[in-house]
Formats: sequence, structure tokens, C-alpha cells
Amino acid sequence: MHALLRRAAMAGYGFRHWRPLAAMTNHPQATQSAVLRDLLSANARTRFGREHGFSSIRSHEEFAGRVPVQTYETLRPYVEEQRQTGAAALTAETPVFYAQTSGTTGAPKYVPVTPSMLALYKSEQALFSYLQHRACPEAFAGKALGIMGAAVEGRLDSGHAVGSVSGYLYQSLPRSVQSRFVVPPGVAGITDYTLKYLVILRLALAEENVTYLGAPNPSTFLRLLELLNSHRDLLIRSLETGTLDGVRDLDPSVREVIDGRLRAHPGRAAEIKRLPSLTYASVWPRIRLLTTWTGGSCGIALKSVRATLPPETTVMELGYQSTEFRGAFAVTAETPGGLPPFHHHFFEFVEEERWNAGSPKWLTLEELVPGPRYHVIVTTVAGLYRYFMNDLVEVTGFLGHTPLLRFVQKGKGVTSLTGEKLYEAQAIEAVQDSTGAHGVMTSFFLLVADEDAAAYRLFIEVEAGVPSIAGELAVSVDRRLAELNLEYLGKRESGRLGPLSVGWLRPGTAAAFKAASIRAGQREGQFKPAILQYRKDLPVSIEDWVRP
Repeated sequence: MHALLRRAAMAGYGFRHWRPLAAMTNHPQATQSAVLRDLLSANARTRFGREHGFSSIRSHEEFAGRVPVQTYETLRPYVEEQRQTGAAALTAETPVFYAQTSGTTGAPKYVPVTPSMLALYKSEQALFSYLQHRACPEAFAGKALGIMGAAVEGRLDSGHAVGSVSGYLYQSLPRSVQSRFVVPPGVAGITDYTLKYLVILRLALAEENVTYLGAPNPSTFLRLLELLNSHRDLLIRSLETGTLDGVRDLDPSVREVIDGRLRAHPGRAAEIKRLPSLTYASVWPRIRLLTTWTGGSCGIALKSVRATLPPETTVMELGYQSTEFRGAFAVTAETPGGLPPFHHHFFEFVEEERWNAGSPKWLTLEELVPGPRYHVIVTTVAGLYRYFMNDLVEVTGFLGHTPLLRFVQKGKGVTSLTGEKLYEAQAIEAVQDSTGAHGVMTSFFLLVADEDAAAYRLFIEVEAGVPSIAGELAVSVDRRLAELNLEYLGKRESGRLGPLSVGWLRPGTAAAFKAASIRAGQREGQFKPAILQYRKDLPVSIEDWVRP
């Protein structure tokens, strides 16, 4: 009966959310024009709308001519006015809550989430659930291990709640749907990350029939697996006794939720104890779908995660998304590109080269072609008007007449010591090609641009020992970078850029790097390691982690 109800619910999602959107892919321009018209009309009487003449804008060209490209810092005064006074400075609707993320100036960004925006998020969640079920229905037959942010992470001085959209959506799901998840919403609010992950593992271990894994960053699953093995005895003892150290000290509301699920499972404990090694495949052999980010720097960790999964597991791209909005979602499994929700947000693009040259030409969705990389400018119902995302995407194909988009990297994922303009995607490809050729296994590395030395240094975390091929590997990566980037080649050949070197990192460096980045303001749920960085921007003293 449960299977019949699930299939009926998914069929309903498909009929309500997917079929209309699939039809719209044949005329994206008309859909986008309607979205822009509705956005401007709804917010014409806001202070921002009045200042920029929303009521008389009739086309994309007029919109681009009257509204300059915005960043959060240009919108911050409007956000703060509305947040502090309640005036309709940015949106006609009053935000339900604010999603917090790090800002370019050091001050946090408080991204408003309005009722209309929240409704769109819910629609997109239902749509993606349908697409995942269509891609792998077996993944919905058992329990789900999903990692998301906290619905409420704190309060602003204005009294507004600050939280994550994923946590809010999870918390608002019907109890019948929540019961499928092994981790209740309250666990996301545990601030001690080690304890939070141990609680997640303990609750998941009690369930043998886990068929679905989901989290934005695959590095989360590497961290869980690391803790699963390093705290094996503690977790088995917890399964035997129905208790877990540290839970007693949590907030009563969180403790109550966990206590309700911390029951003794001596049989399961004995089963785990007999396993020679703990991997996702050995502990949860029925996992059939992993949904996570697969591109950019996340692909490095994903490669390590894949090796621990049951061979039947399908991996599905989570899609291009951020704190500000959802930019695309995969329509099939094992494909890199995703369909933008162009029926919800208004999209503009500018070719990377034209943006860097200071001569942007604003393109709409239907004007994109495969080949170039594009910067994304988005307008949402939550008050982000012509908002520059500093994200680079590329076209991987089309659905109907609508391009499918793949996130490539942040626009800032570029370093240049002597004019070489090295890109993160190039760094990832060069290092992965070279480490693969030399048999070096790693789930974390950094390519650091050292301004003082005018050279790059590659830091690689390895589990044990110090490989004796540092020199060979350095030459291999250096050569591959030169093949991928002619400017790099020219600077190396001229001697303006010094030779690349390699340093081996101790185990635990990736976790320390992530923890330091979160302390510096990055959201744990949205964390993406920047593989290519200047030494001055590193959140940790990387040399302290180098093996002697």
C-alpha cells in the first residue's frame, strides 16, 4: 500500500509540476517575458521599484537599461530598511525569514525569503522529488539519509529568524513524509559538528534499509564515513544500550527529538560488529541513489565517495543552487546539465570574456549556445533584481528550445600571479589527471598561488606515509597546466612564473580547512572547497599541516 501511495504521489507531482514546465521548454522566451512582467508588477510600488521605474518597463532591454547590475552590497540598504522598519523597500511582501551567507565585505548577507519565494522553493522541491523518483524509483522504497541546514539558526536584532531554506522546507513537510528520513529536522540545529555527525550516524545505523543519500557536498559523506570508523566502538555501544554520550547536554527540545529515536538495537549492533570494514556498501547495501553536487571541486570528493557505495548506486546531480535561489535541477541521472526554473526567475547572462573586458552584452536564456562560459544575473520574487551571482555556467545541451546549464565554478575561482589567469576548472583537471596517472589517491587538495614566490604549490592530503614521487608529480601537474592554459605555458617558459612544487598534507587537513572556513562565515550546508586560492586567502596556515 505504501508503494502504491508513493507512486500516486509522484505521479501527481509529475502532472502538476513537470508536465507544464516540459511544455514551456518549447517557448522559453515567452515564459521568461511573463515572469519578468509579473515580477516588476508585483514590486512596482516598492522603493527600489519606484526609483527604477518598474511600472513603465515593458521589455528586457528597458529593464537592463534602467536597473544596473546589483550585488548584495548595493541592495543591502534596501534589505536593512525593510528588515528594520517593515517598509516595502525591496519587496511588496514581508519576508518570512532570512537566509544567511557570507558576504564579500565580511558583513553577513541576509537574503530575504518571501512567501512567494518560499512557495516557489516548495514547488521546485516537489518537482525534483518527481525527477529523482523517475530516475531511480528503488531509492524511494526505503529510508532516506538526508543532510540539510537548520530551519532556524538564530534571530536578528530586528527579531527576524535566520535559517536555511532546506531546513525550513524539511521542517514544513508532512509528518508522513518526514518519517521516511532517518534524521529529524531538529538535529540540524546541533552546533557541535562532531556531535551532530555522530547523532546522524547513530540514527542512521539503526536503519538497515537506507536506500537514499542526499547532501549538497559529497565531502559530508566522507566526513561521516571517517567518523563512522574512528568512533566505531562508541556507535556500536550506543546501538546496544540506546544511549549516546553528549546528547544529555543538548537543548531540551533537540534532546527530546533524539531521545524518541535512540532505542537499543542489540541485533543491529551485533551485525555491525561482525563487519570487517565499515563502508556505505557494507553498512547500507540497499543504497540506490546519491544526490549531491558533482561538478567543480565537489567532483574530487565524490570520486572517493563513489568507491564506498554499493555498485548499483546511481548518482544524480543536485543542480546549480545557492543561498539566493535554485538555478537548475537535473532532469535525468548521471548527466551534468540541469534545467533552469525559468518559469520562476528571470535569467540574464553575459559571456565571461565580455564581462572581464568591461563590455557586457546582456543575453537572455534562449540566446545561449554551447561553448562559452556565462556569468549569471538573476531576478527573483524575493527582491534580488539583476543580481550578479559571480557564478560561471555553460550549456550542456537543450530540452526543447531551453538550454541545460552546468555550474562550472565561481567567477572568482581564478588566480593570476604574472598574468596567467589560471582557472579552478583547469587546476582540478590537471591535478586529477596527474594524480590518477601516478596512482595517488586523495579526497582533498589545494593548489595555492604564492605571490611572494611567484609560483604555485600543490598540497595533497594522503592517508598514510609520504609518497616518494613529489618531484615527478609536480612536473606532471606543471606540464598539464601548461597544456590547458597557454598563458601559464608562456609565463613558465619565460621564467616569470616559477616551477610548481608539491607538499603532502596530514590526515584531517580537509576537516580542519572546512571548520576554519565555516568559522570565517561560510554556511556548513553550502560549503564548497575552493581548490584554487591565493596563500593570503587561506583560512588555515597550510604549512602547519604539511608532513615533515
